[in-house]
Amino acid sequence: MFKINDHTYYYKICINGHMIYSTSGQISDEFCQTCGAAFLIKCKQCSKPLPSSFKSTALFPSGDPAHPPHRPPGACSKCGKVFPWTLKQATHAEMTDNEAISSVINLCDRVHEVAKQMRERREGRSTLDITDEYDVQDMMHALLRIYFDDIRREEWTPSYAGGSGRVDFLIKPYMILLEIKKTRQSLSEKDIGNQLIEDIGRYRQIHGAKALICFIYDPEERISNPKGLITDLERLDKNIDLRVIISSMK
Repeated sequence: MFKINDHTYYYKICINGHMIYSTSGQISDEFCQTCGAAFLIKCKQCSKPLPSSFKSTALFPSGDPAHPPHRPPGACSKCGKVFPWTLKQATHAEMTDNEAISSVINLCDRVHEVAKQMRERREGRSTLDITDEYDVQDMMHALLRIYFDDIRREEWTPSYAGGSGRVDFLIKPYMILLEIKKTRQSLSEKDIGNQLIEDIGRYRQIHGAKALICFIYDPEERISNPKGLITDLERLDKNIDLRVIISSMK
């Protein structure tokens, strides 16, 4: 193959370490086409921009760079913060789809214990009281950060039965949908069941969805037959990995 004149190549790096190149100017894509993860353009700790261009001769006829960067930088040169792809490589932290689903389920199972622990703060310091569905969502969002980087809130769903809606969370690299409910006096067991039946019908239409996890936080144990509700809901759709988790005081 023949080499031609030097070109300026623009590039971006996703949080999993994948790099994409362009010779036509800055790259406008926000998410990686290889894994679906978000691109990182600056250090999350000190905001120093990451390198975004390099010069190289181009290979003929493909136009690919003859001398691309061999690997993304391991850490920020200004503050020393290690980049997420370095941590993944060092700890082999990339999960399979089943491991990712199991991690989400494990977090759901532990929400009540976390909520109790949050109330036991030293010296009367303020804490997070879980009083409604939004509080549960905020807690779950924080817990999901333990395992996942690309978590999208309130992702729009396709139209279903004359309307559209939003799933609470989409864990993009694994295409896991997470819907959260919290029981309350004005929301009966039947109401929750009906809401989730409609949600399941809508969310399964999301292109590429691999799993749907419906998490019901029931700290006052208002659901009288949790096993029955789980069985009834999980049998609704066999075309997606559907899991229903009910967390209570037990």
